[in-house]
Amino acid sequence: MANKNNSLMNVNDRWERIEDYMEENKKMMTILLAIVAIVVGGFITFKYWYIPSQEQEAEMAMRGAQNYFTRDSVNRAIKGDGANLGFQDIADQYSLTPAGKLANYYLGLCYYQKQDYQKAIDNLEKFNANDVLVSANAAGVEGDAEMQLNNTDKAIDYYLEAVKRSDNEYTAPMYMKKAAQAYEIKGDYTSALNLYQNIRSKYFNFAEANQIDKYIARAQVKTGK
Repeated sequence: MANKNNSLMNVNDRWERIEDYMEENKKMMTILLAIVAIVVGGFITFKYWYIPSQEQEAEMAMRGAQNYFTRDSVNRAIKGDGANLGFQDIADQYSLTPAGKLANYYLGLCYYQKQDYQKAIDNLEKFNANDVLVSANAAGVEGDAEMQLNNTDKAIDYYLEAVKRSDNEYTAPMYMKKAAQAYEIKGDYTSALNLYQNIRSKYFNFAEANQIDKYIARAQVKTGK
């Protein structure tokens, strides 16, 4: 019975200590709770109000730049026309939004057209998308830019990444062919042959499927197979 009473006294004593601690630190705990409320409220506001409103603005701004892009007015697409923002300003001002990230993709395409291949790569590296076709095309253009800069190994990596991002009848064999041709430039005809044979066996509807046998025969001659 004595042990039971001692246990109850210990519990009561501990609880009293907790109450004393809470009373002594009441001000600090109130401040901490206020900070947590501010942080949580700020996050909710940022994610569910600020970003959607910025995305809406960015999408509206993109229309003028996209219009110039489709008309091959590359400089205005990049810099804008004074009344409408260009892709560069959209990418900078709305960098946290999907539209702002998409602006980097367009900047990459624009700089590729201007033959400024390093800037094309730099902007495409900032871009990411859930759209597999656009994402694959971004990697493919990076590969093309690296080829223009004579960075064959990097180009091959980008071409194979493009295949990985979108393994379909249209883009995959196109980028596999580009990777194979890059291997040929390196003198790696075995890797080139493997890719050409993979195209022939897997992608029957590829637009250039009827020409693959020619590439296979050339690579076989070089490898002695």
